[in-house]
Amino acid sequence: MTGDILLGGLFPIHFGVSSKDQDLAARPESTQCVRFNFRGFRWLQAMIFAIDEINNSSTLLPNITLGYRIFDTCNTVSKALEATLSFVAQNKIDSLNLDEFCNCTDHIPSTIAVVGAAGSAISTAVANLLGLFYIPQISYASSSRLLSNKNQYKSFMRTIPTDEYQATAMADIIEHFQWNWVIAVASDDDYGRPGIEKFEKEMEERDICIHLNELISQYFEDHEIQALADRIENSTAKVIVVFASGPDIEPLIKEMVRRNITDRIWLASEAWASSSLIAKPEYLDVVAGTIGFALKAGRIPGFREFLQQVQPKKDSHNEFVREFWEETFNCYLEDSPRLQESGSTSFRPLCTGEEDITSVETPYLDYTYFRISYNVYVAVYSIAQALQDILTCTPGHGLFANNSCADIKKMEAWQVLKQLRHLNYTNSMGIKMQFGENADLAANYTIINWHRSAEDGSVVFEEVGYYNMHAKRGAKLFMDKTKILWNGYSSEVPFSNCSEDCEPGTRKGIIDSMPTCCFECTECSDGEYSYHKVCDCIRFLHLLASFP
Repeated sequence: MTGDILLGGLFPIHFGVSSKDQDLAARPESTQCVRFNFRGFRWLQAMIFAIDEINNSSTLLPNITLGYRIFDTCNTVSKALEATLSFVAQNKIDSLNLDEFCNCTDHIPSTIAVVGAAGSAISTAVANLLGLFYIPQISYASSSRLLSNKNQYKSFMRTIPTDEYQATAMADIIEHFQWNWVIAVASDDDYGRPGIEKFEKEMEERDICIHLNELISQYFEDHEIQALADRIENSTAKVIVVFASGPDIEPLIKEMVRRNITDRIWLASEAWASSSLIAKPEYLDVVAGTIGFALKAGRIPGFREFLQQVQPKKDSHNEFVREFWEETFNCYLEDSPRLQESGSTSFRPLCTGEEDITSVETPYLDYTYFRISYNVYVAVYSIAQALQDILTCTPGHGLFANNSCADIKKMEAWQVLKQLRHLNYTNSMGIKMQFGENADLAANYTIINWHRSAEDGSVVFEEVGYYNMHAKRGAKLFMDKTKILWNGYSSEVPFSNCSEDCEPGTRKGIIDSMPTCCFECTECSDGEYSYHKVCDCIRFLHLLASFP
């Protein structure tokens, strides 16, 4: 959509790309995106909704229209970089003499800020490119602690807490339930690797052992997934900690479902704790009882009604709406490019575009909580607030040379970045938004437990606790054990320890080549005794001497 000022948007409208091998016998074709992401489409709609609200506001940016250019990242770095190149094409950079190659600034307004991306690995790649041009980037879902490095990612900001403390929170939960033998799985990218690395350190500090430490990707071959599932199935650890996105962990979940391995407890990072890819009734035998970290939900008045008003004929400029409609109703619209690609209507009938969206079950209309959608909403409003500060700046009190102000009609991306770094306002939930040095949001999580609905068998995310980084040591974690259903049905805490506690009269003995969490119980020597759960035997005579 055109406007006086253009914002860029990066959203995962698809979960991935087809794994078609380019043999370079002919000119390479653009990789095809596959598997429509209904939640990603809802996040995109949150950006459009926020921009519509701002454009209709008489107080925020009056007489200025925001436009947007939104691209599908397909949850893939290469696709995200393709889109990012189009954002930077209109921006000049003095250290690179690009004018001789391209000078198209007279035709399209430059993109002054970008909302996105979702995954941390994708945001990392995008941030390296946008940072060259000092174009501000505000992510709504990238939580990797690596992105907090302001020297490396000069123009990166976010409306989601860093996961710096999530690994600590996971370790606290494991300690809370007295487990000492776990499996760690992480996506093989800039989200999973740092997260699990931090988790390992937390485990070491608590003398808790990680039996298996594995990396995973949605692009793993079948034999790699099967080998990983073999190792998990053969492990005596019952708790599996996963730092990964939904698409990355899905192949493993599918294999676990195929094998009917139902005796494990999954501990989910926020990236998949409420993923519609995994939270499916057909997977519940395996994933029921999952403990997950969910972001704090926010309110977006009017957004539900906006989502219900989506329609192909009304949103003809938005091709994503047309694909969303076809995927929702399993049909093809007339003149659909996907109809031409399929070459046949035998599998899907034609649809009118006037079907009732409220009559179908779709993750797009899951109104239970707005978490990521709210972060998108806040990101757009933060940019608008920075633009408002530029618009209302008083000469002599500005942020630029000689306390001058930027001209909103001629401003450049670097000036918006400067204004965002000095932004200090309170959002609609009462949270202070700051994007300056080390201004990451504090990580406070809702802890959820995956239950099976008695009504229709769907997944219900039951709130069973919270994690508050501001609380005192020892009081950060609260868990209501009475609300937790382990494996979807049991109230008894599962056992995930390498060895059973030693009985009275025995002591722990070291097992060669095994970690300290694994031991064997040996009988005490004559004249020695042990209390329950005491590591070592004590001399019986010494015990008698303690009595008067």
